Order: sequence, then C-alpha cells, then structure tokens
Amino acid sequence: MTAPRATRLRSWRHVARAAMALAAAGAAPVLLAEGLHWRASRRLLGPAAGDRRGAQAVLVLGFPSTHAGELRPLQRWRTEIGVRSLAPGPDSRLIFSGGGPPGAVTEAEAMAGYARDSLGMPAERITVETAASTTWENIAFSLPYLESAETIAVASDPLHASRGRRNLRRQRPDLAGRLVAAEDYRFGEHWQLKLATAVYEVTRPPMRRLRVHLAKAAR
Repeated sequence: MTAPRATRLRSWRHVARAAMALAAAGAAPVLLAEGLHWRASRRLLGPAAGDRRGAQAVLVLGFPSTHAGELRPLQRWRTEIGVRSLAPGPDSRLIFSGGGPPGAVTEAEAMAGYARDSLGMPAERITVETAASTTWENIAFSLPYLESAETIAVASDPLHASRGRRNLRRQRPDLAGRLVAAEDYRFGEHWQLKLATAVYEVTRPPMRRLRVHLAKAAR
C-alpha cells in the first residue's frame, strides 16, 4: 500500500470513528428518555394491572392548544393513547380533562373533537371535564366519572401519566386498586416528545424547589 493511500485510509477511519461517536452521543439522551418512559408506564398500578374487563374509565390529561386553537403534537399523542387504551364494551368511557382561557375552546373539547372526528371514537363514549388547569385538578375534577368504573387508566405520555396515578392515589386511595396501565408506551414512538417530556419531568422538582426558595428569599 502506498503512503498516500495509507494516509487516506487512516483519515477515513478517523472520520468513521468520529461519526460513530457523535451518533452514540446523540442517541444516548433518546435511549435514556425511552427507558424513563418505559419504567414510568409500569409504575403505580393496581393489582389487576393487565385487566381490561368490565366498565373502564380512561382519563386523558389535557394540554393547552395553540393560540389559534389548533392541537399541539402532545395533545394529539395523548388523545391517540387514550383512544387505543379504551377497553371494548359500551360502558367504557373516555374522559378528557382540561380547561382553557374564557371564550376559547377548552383543552378537553379540542382533544375530544380530535378523538371523535379524526380517530373515530363514538361521541356517546366521550365525556369532557372543562374546568381543570393542573394535573392535580385533572384528577380531582374527574373523580365523579371514575367512581363507577371497574378499572381506571390514566392516559398521557408515560411520565406524566405516572404523576397522574400518584395524584389519584393521594386523593382517593380507595380507587388506587383499580388502576390499570394505559397503552402509552411504544418504543420509538414520538421520540422527540419523549425527550422533551423527560427533560421537563426530571427538572420539574428542582425547579419547583428553586421557585419556593426564591419566593422565600424575596419576602
């Protein structure tokens, strides 16, 4: 092998190694987010986590629409999770929870419309709760629709749904045993949203503590 050719070969090897290192570095956060979502999808479930028999309530947690009233990708994903999670049977219901600014279409109504008009969910199987503005309120204001269900699934991205299940356990421990998994985790699905929601859920507790500390310091 001539010297110039050997030099070019070594250069290509360096480029290949650098490209592989960059790919690995880029993939690492995505794989970490996948792992966090997978784990969260299996947390805080009741004893009959895989049971889909009987009347089921699937509570879909809301998210704000755009200023123009259009659905955001995260709203579409949450709605799709809710629709595919609903157990068969006429008594199973999809509950959308989420309010909005006065005069605007609420989060719940916008997502319910997508489920009905685009995903084919019958209107008679949809209930909307239009007052909640936080995840805690999503649970609290939807409790009247959950009490009669034999199983309850919380539909959102897996990390957010896990927080919703934790809130339900705190508000109504007697209903915690009815919690079953939503069909919220699919490997590689919406990986960009998984990455963004993972960053939010991981940074949320320290950011809340920081805000409390700053508020106390400002007094």
